[in-house]
Amino acid sequence: MNPWPFMVELYQETQAREVVPEFELFDLGHVTALNRLLDSHGAPYGGQVHCDLVMGVPGGMPGTTQALVAAVGALPAGASWSATGVGRSTLPVMFAALSAGGHLRVGMEDVLSFSRGVAVRDNAQLVERAAEAAVLFQRPPMSTDDARAMLNVKDRRGATA
Repeated sequence: MNPWPFMVELYQETQAREVVPEFELFDLGHVTALNRLLDSHGAPYGGQVHCDLVMGVPGGMPGTTQALVAAVGALPAGASWSATGVGRSTLPVMFAALSAGGHLRVGMEDVLSFSRGVAVRDNAQLVERAAEAAVLFQRPPMSTDDARAMLNVKDRRGATA
């Protein structure tokens, strides 16, 4: 459970600590709450809002092109976004996100089958498939430096705790 005061407290903590948050959105109600949060408490550190649409989770938004389009249309103006489909929605969401101009999130936390009856070997296998799909869609993967620049993430490499 994420009651509103707790979400506000966490968000303000990210601002104070100069952390760029990733907003994971599982349904359209989450998109509405995100817009309320930004309207009430301002932009995140760095000024760039990045959302990750997590689709196909039971009780959340379905892993369909229609749901993706609806969610993207409700995001804050100028927000960057990525999408992931859980389970069987993995590939449909991947292709819909690429065709709609979004980015991809992949990982074994969202999918355990690479194809019907074939278990995922590791996260690298999922990243390789996503990178190949991105190239096919003429949207080659970003470097980590380009991703940091897009998100206005503070470079903390080499920093000590």
